[in-house]
Amino acid sequence: MPLYALGDKRPTCHPTAWVAPSADLIADVQLGEAASVWFGAVVRADNTPIVIGARSNIQEGAMLHSDPGAPLRIGADCTIGHHAILHGCTVGD
Repeated sequence: MPLYALGDKRPTCHPTAWVAPSADLIADVQLGEAASVWFGAVVRADNTPIVIGARSNIQEGAMLHSDPGAPLRIGADCTIGHHAILHGCTVGD
């Protein structure tokens, strides 16, 4: 599972979460219970947190990024479709 720390920020994954071997989680990513990140997805929280809620899935090739003052939050039970791009937004909940 490719998890990358930047300084003191590192991804955290619930024990029931799943990350594909070719997905990248970078810095302050928080992956909830039974959430999943699929092949080729990039979740880059180098500026502010990205929170992915319980049972949500980030599908193949999606790109998620946050910026200072613009964190990214995916609520519970959400699907982020193939090759979607999300930048500093809230989806669900």
